[in-house]
Amino acid sequence: MSYLDKNIRILSWARHKIHVAIAIAEALEYLHSRTPGVIHRDLKSNNILLTKHLEPKLTDFGVSRGVVESTMTSGVGTPYWTAPEVLEGERYTEKSDIYSFGVVLSELDTGRIPYFDAVMEDGSKARPFYILQKVMSAAIRPSFSRDCPPRIQRIGAACLSFDPRKRPTARELVLELLGKYSDVM
Repeated sequence: MSYLDKNIRILSWARHKIHVAIAIAEALEYLHSRTPGVIHRDLKSNNILLTKHLEPKLTDFGVSRGVVESTMTSGVGTPYWTAPEVLEGERYTEKSDIYSFGVVLSELDTGRIPYFDAVMEDGSKARPFYILQKVMSAAIRPSFSRDCPPRIQRIGAACLSFDPRKRPTARELVLELLGKYSDVM
């Protein structure tokens, strides 16, 4: 998403970002609906390419797996985008991808990497290990800008729920982003 890094201020939720978010959610819905379902396991902004028309394409399926018990090991993915339960050693599920989507949604909103604004108790910039400890204890999650629409903040919060059972499915996410399922989150 380096295009977004350079142009985030000219992109709006109403005209651009919502379409990117919907298309990423639809890609997850497609993966998760296969038989067996496919879990990306490394969803992050660097694994999303944008066409010249700002259509996102998921890439880097090197660590993706079909949902088969023996392939759902922990320890794969990029830590800042990884769900807390996976950081704790639990197996990947579709809900792990949903958490990662919530992190990507934060990036899409702010144009910054997750936890860019995290600080330690003494006010210094937070170090990666500190951040991951806070993620695993539900004490921190990626932030959204003050200008982010409340509906997007609500969707992001649902995706970033510490309890995976409280995260939406990819289908619910698509419907909510389209504005057709507001009772879910």
